[in-house]
Amino acid sequence: MAYATVAEYEQYGDGSIPAEELPAALERASDQIDALTYNRIAAGGIIGLTSFQQLKVIKAVCQQADFFHTYGDYLNFPLSGYSAGSVSLSFKSVEGAGGVQTTEAVSSLLAATGLTSRRLS
Repeated sequence: MAYATVAEYEQYGDGSIPAEELPAALERASDQIDALTYNRIAAGGIIGLTSFQQLKVIKAVCQQADFFHTYGDYLNFPLSGYSAGSVSLSFKSVEGAGGVQTTEAVSSLLAATGLTSRRLS
């Protein structure tokens, strides 16, 4: 089950994901957030989090869904950069737990929840 609803995406996402793709995108992003948080949310459900943590997770799911929708084709690409003469292009993303690639904004949202710490609770 996705940690963010379509209504929450409309509030916190950038709106780039077509409506017919949105439920699957939010589900995939929630799975990626689970990996980034060491499955701590999956263990107790989002309802087991504080309201502060829930809001940060919802925002992170929406932003992760946007990031993957926009750059998903490039995330699994075997090259991390490209050079031709004096022109150089590289793709910058943050790699979190489980090898999930995300943005610094998503990492910051999740870090504020305390769920990304490697320490055991």
